[in-house]
Amino acid sequence: MSKVLTTCGYCSCGCGLYVEGQGRQVTGLCPSVNHPVSGGRLCIKGWNATPSVLGAGRLTTPLLRKNGRLEPASWREAISFTASSVRRLLTDSGPQSLGVIGSAKTTNEECYSLVKLARGVIGTPNIDGACRFYDAAIIPGLLQTTGVAASQADLSSIPQAGSMLIAGSNVMDQLAHVGSRIQDAARNGCRIVVVDPRASRLAPQATLFLHSRPGTDLAWTRALVREIIRRKLFVDSAPEMPGFEELCASLDDAIAVKPACGIGPDEIAEAAKILAGDPPAVVMFGLGVLQQADATAIVKMLANVALLLGASVMPLRGQNNAQGSCDLGLVHDRLPGYMPLADEASRKVWESAWDCELPLEPGMSAVDMLRACGSGDLKGLMVFGENVALSAPNSTESVSGLDKLSFLSVSDLYLTETADLADVVFPACSFLEKDGTFTSVERRVQRVRKVVEPIGESKSDLEIVADLASALGNQMAREPADVMAEISAHVPQYAGVSYEMLDQSWGHQWPLDGIRARLAAVPAPRIAEDDEYPFRLIASRINYHQQTGTMAARSSVLAREYPEAFVELNEADAEKLGLRPGRRIRISSKSASLDRVLALSSNVPVGSVHVPHFFGGDSANVLVSYECDLDSGVPAFKGCAVKVEAIA
Repeated sequence: MSKVLTTCGYCSCGCGLYVEGQGRQVTGLCPSVNHPVSGGRLCIKGWNATPSVLGAGRLTTPLLRKNGRLEPASWREAISFTASSVRRLLTDSGPQSLGVIGSAKTTNEECYSLVKLARGVIGTPNIDGACRFYDAAIIPGLLQTTGVAASQADLSSIPQAGSMLIAGSNVMDQLAHVGSRIQDAARNGCRIVVVDPRASRLAPQATLFLHSRPGTDLAWTRALVREIIRRKLFVDSAPEMPGFEELCASLDDAIAVKPACGIGPDEIAEAAKILAGDPPAVVMFGLGVLQQADATAIVKMLANVALLLGASVMPLRGQNNAQGSCDLGLVHDRLPGYMPLADEASRKVWESAWDCELPLEPGMSAVDMLRACGSGDLKGLMVFGENVALSAPNSTESVSGLDKLSFLSVSDLYLTETADLADVVFPACSFLEKDGTFTSVERRVQRVRKVVEPIGESKSDLEIVADLASALGNQMAREPADVMAEISAHVPQYAGVSYEMLDQSWGHQWPLDGIRARLAAVPAPRIAEDDEYPFRLIASRINYHQQTGTMAARSSVLAREYPEAFVELNEADAEKLGLRPGRRIRISSKSASLDRVLALSSNVPVGSVHVPHFFGGDSANVLVSYECDLDSGVPAFKGCAVKVEAIA
């Protein structure tokens, strides 16, 4: 038996845990006591990480679709079939006909190699990651303001904050170690302003809890910035920042109107005084604001709040390697290190590194790819580690589109809803069966170390990508340390990073060097109403759920704690509609409908309906259309207009 220090593969906190393994079995698990994040503690998902990824039902051999059925095949057959399918599509329809979607749960080395495979070997511009469905608005929103598409704050600094603004995040449930630091800060006297439509477990820590109306956060963020400027609550250096005059001139119409956004002028004034009066301040935000039609604009306004107050920004990213996947180019319009695809100097760096020619224009985003599957513009799709059948918006249409493809390959741990539609399925390794690195919410690059032998014939995505590249006539590195050496040589944020360096400490936080911030003016939002669909959707994940449920649903403990899907309404709305708790009701949008058992909750504001995500594909995503934030391409999952009715 061996005890190996590795990094948890659930959320973006990046906890250090020791795992004991023997052969293909995990025999013990405990958190690192001295690790700067875990500190001897794990959340309920961390304690149950091993059954989630090593449980029954793991894929053990490649699968090929023959006569309409997925049947076991050899690796040689699966790789050869995939390579010939890719070559056929390139010959018949060109590189634009093929797309690649990667995962924010795979390692940095795997994300980088997948980008290299797509852009450098296959030659398709259509490469994107799962963050497009979640938090990709961080990238344009922060690059145009703070100058860095990542957190400026460390977890260790949170307990010392004097004040905080936390917007649109169920952080206590989804990022437990961030939540525990917020609790520490509150005990230390930090004054916390929380803005969220639904009262969450953050409420006891809040000095001021403001109930925003779902989907209207741009209105109150603009009003808050206006109040800070009007009262001259900003730091002395703020007027010298680029964009200050333009921002001031753009805010004449930025007045909070309670019926429109749920927050009134007096509440905005109180929030401004708290945040300005108790430095240092931290501005945090999560999916509640990152999945709206105005997501990038909201991020800019929250960044403006931080810049005006001399505060730090901390986007609350969800998946374990969301930060690293974006750092290393798993985004459709940027190259590794956030280098603009449109910039000639940036293209030359990577054309030289990858010995290829890159296109001038970005390819399709992940959402665009799914839409193009249905239209026939995309003929083939390769998906690595993401269950897009559940994570994509407009689920019914997205699944229908996947079914129309000429070729679909999927690499995953389990036969997910997406894998079940594929022509070829690759059995992939979990984070316990391979080496590599993850980058946490605080930019901490950490080692992922192999604990147990791969289940069955499964391989790491790094090996699968290298096998595909070889079958397509190119050689790519197969050893994670070699890939990190290539990353370190070309990606500025990861310069000097090596496994030897990471082994000597608790990882490495990539630096915030040479960044020049600027303030950004954002126009007023348009808040549309629809009498036929009078309710606003609040979709969220509870403590026992994670992402699409592929891992969490396979933990008997987590599944036991969340045995049945439900929907929550305020008692006043339920009484008005004549609905009683315990009966099944229907939530409908213009796109689709969803049936759930009704529960009543005073935490849900009047005029809203709370639909938690659930295991097994019962997802609120089915209700959402392909409408996206224009700047980032993130679907508008939050604030969708819906109606609620009894099922006859």
